[in-house]
Amino acid sequence: MLADVTARLREAGVPGPVLDAELLVAHAMDTERYRLRVDDDRDLDPSEVALIKRLAGRRARFEPVAYLLGRKEFYSLDFIVNRHVLIPRPETELLVDMVVYYARQNARVADIGTGSGAIAVAVKHARADLEVHATDISPKALAVARKNAARLLGKKSIMFHQGDLFAPLPGMRFQVIAVNPPYVDRGVAGSLQKDLSYEPEEALFSGGGGRDTIERVLKDAPSHLEENGVLIIEIGEEMGDFATRAGKDSGFAVSVLRDYSGLDRIAIMKK
Repeated sequence: MLADVTARLREAGVPGPVLDAELLVAHAMDTERYRLRVDDDRDLDPSEVALIKRLAGRRARFEPVAYLLGRKEFYSLDFIVNRHVLIPRPETELLVDMVVYYARQNARVADIGTGSGAIAVAVKHARADLEVHATDISPKALAVARKNAARLLGKKSIMFHQGDLFAPLPGMRFQVIAVNPPYVDRGVAGSLQKDLSYEPEEALFSGGGGRDTIERVLKDAPSHLEENGVLIIEIGEEMGDFATRAGKDSGFAVSVLRDYSGLDRIAIMKK
C-alpha cells in the first residue's frame, strides 16, 4: 500500500512523495512511521485501506499534509491545525527565540494575529513567568488556539482576545509584542506553490505588495509598548530594507535577523 501511495503522489507531482506517503499511511494505521518497516507484513483492514485512499487523493490535489493529519510540530510541541489557521513554519521559531530572549522576568507580552496559537503557546511553554496575551480577528482561529493552549499548557494559561490586530487591547501596554503578519503580495498568489491555496488567505496575503499589515502594526504598536519595549515582526525575505526604513520612520531602532537559510526574516524594533 505504501508503494502505491508513493507512486500516486509522485505521478501527481507532489514534492517529497515518499515522506508524505509514510506520514499518511502511518496516520491511517494509527502507528509510528518506523513501524511501517517493522510491521510491513501486517494486513490492513478495509477501513484503513479506505482512509489511506482518501488521504492520498486529497494530498494528490495538494492539500497540505498538516491539514490531513490535523497536527503540526512547532518548537518541539504538537499543535492542532486545520484550514482556519496558517500552518506553523520552522522559520517562525526564530521569532519565538527572540521573544524569549528579550522578555524580562514576569513581563507582559502579546502575540498579535495568533492563528493556531503557536507563537503564544511556545513562548509561554518556554517562559512560564510571562503574562501572555494573544489576539486574532478570526473566532475560528481563536478556537484552535484555545484548544492548543489548553492541551499544551492548561486552561487560562494565555489570555485570548478577538479582534483586528491591537483593537481588542485598548489601553494595554506590553514589554514585548510579537507579530507574524500576512506579508505575501496578493499579486503573486497565482505563482505560489499549490499547497498554499488551502491556507487562510487573510493569514497569508496583504495589500501594498505585502506591506499594508506591517505598516498598520507600526502605526499602532508604539502606543501599546512600554518604555524601552520591543516589537518583533516576521518579515518576507525581500523586506529587510523596507522594515528598516519603515521602523525608523515610526521611531524605532531597527535590526534585521536572517533565518537559517540566510534570508531576512525577523525585524527587531526597539522603542
